[in-house]
Amino acid sequence: MKSRTARIWALIVTVVTLVTGVISVFPILFKDESSAQSLKISMKPFRPDTVVHFALPVGAPIDSFPAGGPLCTAEQETWLDQHGVRFQRDYILDLRNSAGGGSSIAVANVRGVPETSTPVGAAFVVECDKSGDGGVVAEPGRLLLDSGEGAFFDETAFGPAGSGQPNTPLAYNLRPGETGQVVLSFAAKSDFKGQVVASVSVGDQTSDVKVTGSNSSEVIVPGVVSPRTILVTVQGGTLKCNVIPNPTAQVTTCDAQDIFRKQ
Repeated sequence: MKSRTARIWALIVTVVTLVTGVISVFPILFKDESSAQSLKISMKPFRPDTVVHFALPVGAPIDSFPAGGPLCTAEQETWLDQHGVRFQRDYILDLRNSAGGGSSIAVANVRGVPETSTPVGAAFVVECDKSGDGGVVAEPGRLLLDSGEGAFFDETAFGPAGSGQPNTPLAYNLRPGETGQVVLSFAAKSDFKGQVVASVSVGDQTSDVKVTGSNSSEVIVPGVVSPRTILVTVQGGTLKCNVIPNPTAQVTTCDAQDIFRKQ
């Protein structure tokens, strides 16, 4: 009886050891490796309650623009709503490689894919900053949605921030488990309605991934003239405009009255 009991216990220990070994090896053999499916890329509005943007057409009656204090007031915001088109210009892009192993994922050629793109009359982007907080929390980038070109890092968009190289294509390499974040500023020369897409490469395989938003993946941005170079802001209670030439990143002032005067 003792001998039989000993053999039974030895068998039980062997089976338990084998099962434990299989459980230990299972995550290694079947660990998720990097692929296009393991990339999670989404976007959400950046500072939507404190910094508002409008497409204001040339010929708008800016002589009637209400005077105010150092920041954009509620009365000025109402005037911009009446004479311009409100839109969300700035977004935070969140990227994550959810894989447990494998190689890095290369994310590049973040671009707009239009469903419709309608020509418009001359207009400029007006920024209504209600908080005075112009700080940047992540990499600054720009995307001209209807250009067919990819997004690029641009320190002129928000001032110097992060490690992105100014005026170079926006790209990210994410190892398994890594995350990244980019503040991206949208613009368009024609009224744009469509999606944002990124090219994702793992090894020699490349595919396109749609960037999803908090509510939908559709992006709507009104068209403006020279979206990369002129930004009108509410400063000191009046409209001021800045010319931002690329790639020098030098900012100079211009006459808001002149640019909105009918030609």
